[in-house]
Amino acid sequence: MNFKTTPQSFIGFVLFSMFLLAYTGIAYSSEQTHPDVERLINSGQEPEGIVFEIETLDANALVEQASYIKSLVEKVKKRYPEVDVAVVSHGTEEYALQKSESNKNAELHNVFNQMVNQSDVSVHVCGAIAGLNKLSQEDFPEFVSYSESGLAQINDYKALDYEIIVIKQLTSKQRKALFEQPEKFIMLK
Repeated sequence: MNFKTTPQSFIGFVLFSMFLLAYTGIAYSSEQTHPDVERLINSGQEPEGIVFEIETLDANALVEQASYIKSLVEKVKKRYPEVDVAVVSHGTEEYALQKSESNKNAELHNVFNQMVNQSDVSVHVCGAIAGLNKLSQEDFPEFVSYSESGLAQINDYKALDYEIIVIKQLTSKQRKALFEQPEKFIMLK
């Protein structure tokens, strides 16, 4: 087979690649604005609230995404100073927010603590995921809200008409595997 590259096929490939990156929640740099945040900012209509959703099998994902999330919160708050903003972490990345990880992940803890105390952002972790590693509410700092279920917390926000902005999200298959075989994804206590 002989494939010819035309300007149209190249542009189509680039647009399709950009769509895939946005759809799969691939990490953006802190200079970039998430397309859904850009849309909300440009709409001129203040939403009821905004939830940033993070759900991964990567223990470092929250550490890696902290400055990006902070930049998105700042952009949203600059445009809509009174809007309610929440961050829901309900994958293995939430373990980085444990009290016992505060020295190792000091920057993450500082960033999220500041968002809570200075920007009135709610930060939630998932009790179901925490429970896989025998963690409870007491294992997380005061600036973190402990929700029995991250998915239920997100559904509660949806019921209040909050905009859900997915930073990263597991597939149903990945989520099922995490609960059925947690030892594959986390160091169990």
